[in-house]
Amino acid sequence: MISRYKIAEAWSKQKLVAGALKSAHVYRSYTDYEDLFQEGILVYAKCLASRDPHLSDEEVDRLAFKKVLWRTLDLLKKNQRRSDHQQSLEAAFLLPAKPAEWPLALKIAWQQLPDLEKIVLGQNLIQGYSLKETADLLNLPYRTTSRIKKQALEKLRQQLE
Repeated sequence: MISRYKIAEAWSKQKLVAGALKSAHVYRSYTDYEDLFQEGILVYAKCLASRDPHLSDEEVDRLAFKKVLWRTLDLLKKNQRRSDHQQSLEAAFLLPAKPAEWPLALKIAWQQLPDLEKIVLGQNLIQGYSLKETADLLNLPYRTTSRIKKQALEKLRQQLE
């Protein structure tokens, strides 16, 4: 358990936490900034609570900065995956399960997609694989697969409008 003194001490180092968030490219305009900032304060307080007495204040600050940065990046990745999953569920409701049932305009738009985009969308939306599974099957990074999916969906939307 973290004592209130450690939290107060962490609160006095707000600039360190804000700097770690900035290093993760999280700015005050980000919708979850306050949540990530509070999480950073807690991570910093945990570092202070489990402090090695042989470490100087500067070393503890450097370690805490890294831990806040790593935790922030982990939470951002988790939010991105949740968002991707939600987007794929929303998109799945827009497309009929079998390509034979698709409207003609969608068939034409589908045929104009590059093969890689067809594979990613097909695996993810039609076959039901997660983006992570699709990325693993194609030997692509998760972010690349996510970007390909977003581009393909945007192309389909533009052609169907």
